[in-house]
Amino acid sequence: MSKKIIYMFLIFGLGFSSCEKPNPDDEDKDEQKPVPTGTLRFHLHTYVENNEVDGYNISYTTDAGRQISLSIAQVYISNVQVVKLDGSVINLPDTILLKTLADETYTVGKVPVGNYKGIRFKVGLSAAYDAQNPVLSKDSAALNHSEMWFGNTAQSDGYIFMNVQGSVDTTSDLSGVMMPFIYKVGTASNYVSVNMPEQNFSILENQVEYAHMVLDCSKLFNGIKLNEAANLSLAGKADNNSALAQKIAANIPLMFKLE
Repeated sequence: MSKKIIYMFLIFGLGFSSCEKPNPDDEDKDEQKPVPTGTLRFHLHTYVENNEVDGYNISYTTDAGRQISLSIAQVYISNVQVVKLDGSVINLPDTILLKTLADETYTVGKVPVGNYKGIRFKVGLSAAYDAQNPVLSKDSAALNHSEMWFGNTAQSDGYIFMNVQGSVDTTSDLSGVMMPFIYKVGTASNYVSVNMPEQNFSILENQVEYAHMVLDCSKLFNGIKLNEAANLSLAGKADNNSALAQKIAANIPLMFKLE
């Protein structure tokens, strides 16, 4: 074979190889392709057992006959997670919601399109957020609420995670003698996890999916001896180291249920 023919084969082979070589720019484009998402929102009602709370200072009666009224019922929800059908978890760590009686709809954030079976979240604020000054924080709209502070000013480790107050029938015979209660739960030791019961849902591209839930404030009294006056007050940071605080914090996950 002549040198000319061999040279032509080499040229053809090099040209063929160069045609087959992937373009790095094309790979980058594939990697940078945005993931389609939809929006997750919580629709969260405030209840006293089976009674939806329509306003503050209204007396509602449980099935057992105990009367409860609320003068405030607010809860911080953070660190939301969604659980895929295969059990893998997607974190939405920057979400901070302040559940109030006046509002029932809360935007959690963008979630990748797909099929899911569960929702998890924390009641309270992480250590990083608990240390922030609400005026300077990017989440000032959620944090700058004085009724959710221990004291008159916001301070490090000074946020109230759950503030529920009102009046409750404390009598053993449920005769309707109402006494005021105040439960302000906070501090890192009472940063509580909530795992909602599994229920399949789908996130569709550019669509809104609602998770319908109930916050049942009557569950806070589970296992609490209401005829003891000391069990009706949890008002300061120091109180949150008590056995009462531990009991109430343990009841917080019981408050949340699917509607």
